[in-house]
Amino acid sequence: MVSSILAILTAFIWALSVVLVRKGLDSSNFVSASLVITVVGAVIFTPLSLLLTPMESVNIYGFSLFLLAGFIQPGLVRLLYFKGMEKVGASVNASIYASYPIFSSLTAVFLLNEELRIGLWIGIVCVVFGAVMVERAMYGSVVFRGCVRDLIYPFLAAVLVGFSYVFKKEGLNVCDTPIMGVAVGYAAALILYLPIMFMNPTLLGRNSFKLFWKPSIGLCIGHLIMFYALRYGDVSTVTPLIQVEPLFIFLLIHYYLKGIEKIPPKLVVGAITIILGAVLVVLA
Repeated sequence: MVSSILAILTAFIWALSVVLVRKGLDSSNFVSASLVITVVGAVIFTPLSLLLTPMESVNIYGFSLFLLAGFIQPGLVRLLYFKGMEKVGASVNASIYASYPIFSSLTAVFLLNEELRIGLWIGIVCVVFGAVMVERAMYGSVVFRGCVRDLIYPFLAAVLVGFSYVFKKEGLNVCDTPIMGVAVGYAAALILYLPIMFMNPTLLGRNSFKLFWKPSIGLCIGHLIMFYALRYGDVSTVTPLIQVEPLFIFLLIHYYLKGIEKIPPKLVVGAITIILGAVLVVLA
């Protein structure tokens, strides 16, 4: 139950932070936001990790898993997600990415020997289906641009996120240091982004920090809570509950419904399905 509460809390904090990021995007871009979020996370968690992590708890295997997970997500996945948005459109991109709890749960079965009962499977499918419906309600009608092969970007992002959660969980199993796990993850993403920062230093200017430092802190807090959720619960339980985030985003960004007299039916269906799925996951 603790892991479920922490997972839902992660979803809410991330949703609130995403709302603030999106407001800042009116004056900036996704690349600048990603860089600021990564730099802020590294600056916050690196000293905290050095101060609060008992060195006797650290081992090379766990550290390597945290490093690999960080390279994958937020590092590589964030780039693939934004590339997918550029290539195939926001609605299609978000809808495909919303399937990641399925990949994380399947990966956890094979690599962590987690057990997926029928009720949990039904809950996962409900959450994913509901998230897709809500994403489409947020972004409007489904407009697909580009070509079919461009769908590889959101699909690969969803698959890689699934692996990253499993690596984080296994890292915690062998090296129970959540703060260090977060710190190493942000440091890995920062290393991945260094070439972008050097090629275009203006992306990380004063205005970008002014716009995104607040939501960056929220995302950092959410990331830490997510690690604790994984510490106390299974990947197959935690990741579907984190995926209720789109519902929180929609509820927070009420101005998405400006000019629309009625709430879209697919939003109602999506919201009910997410809630039903979350209940099934918690009770499974």
